Amino acid sequence: MFGPSSLESEDNILRLDRTLAELFRLVDVQVGLDKTLIVLSADHGGPEAPGYMDELGFEADYINPKAFDKAGAIEALKERFGIGEELITTYYHPYVYLNRKVITEKGLNQAEVELAVAEKLTHFDGIALAVSSSALSAGRVPDTPLIQSILRNYNPNRSGDIYVVFDPNRFINDFDGLTVATTHGSPWGYDTYVPIIFAGMGIPAQHITHLVHTVDIAPTLSLIVGAKPPTGSVGAPLNEVIGQD
Repeated sequence: MFGPSSLESEDNILRLDRTLAELFRLVDVQVGLDKTLIVLSADHGGPEAPGYMDELGFEADYINPKAFDKAGAIEALKERFGIGEELITTYYHPYVYLNRKVITEKGLNQAEVELAVAEKLTHFDGIALAVSSSALSAGRVPDTPLIQSILRNYNPNRSGDIYVVFDPNRFINDFDGLTVATTHGSPWGYDTYVPIIFAGMGIPAQHITHLVHTVDIAPTLSLIVGAKPPTGSVGAPLNEVIGQD
């Protein structure tokens, strides 16, 4: 609730360390740590709170998506499309949800409206990129690392109408009615740079600095136990772990 540098966060890490220590003691008794491979990672990083970033001289701030629909650029689109009510109904990070009911009632083209709103949002302060789901679904997007990250998040059955990427160190501080210091879910380094640690089973001590991905864990473990990688696996085995150059 109060950011990674808070005492609450430090207490969480301390409790995790104690829990893992108890788990490893149990495994050592039941199985033996010399026969156990331990893999630790994380699903995302931990950005600092904007207030703290400001103190360090970084540009950081909070964004209020509830204000999107009332912005002048969106009001102009409402007039263009003949919409006299909300066009943006809600925002659930990282997606904008449009008023599909009124879009249908007005006989408007969903993809055209999405594209128009996305183009306007891209010029909002604190927004780096906005991409319509129709464009993602149809493949009408450039092939860039950032777009590839967005596509990996996109699900046509669950995603909203426009994917929004905030500028680095821009966050929402309202999470389901709770005021929070920071959130995650961005493609930037502070969210995507996470550790991957393999320990035990005779793996030699070493520190790897080249780019790896968390999706590399599954095929690596599969190779170690002599199984095929999972059907949905997209990573590559980590040669340093399996003892290959």
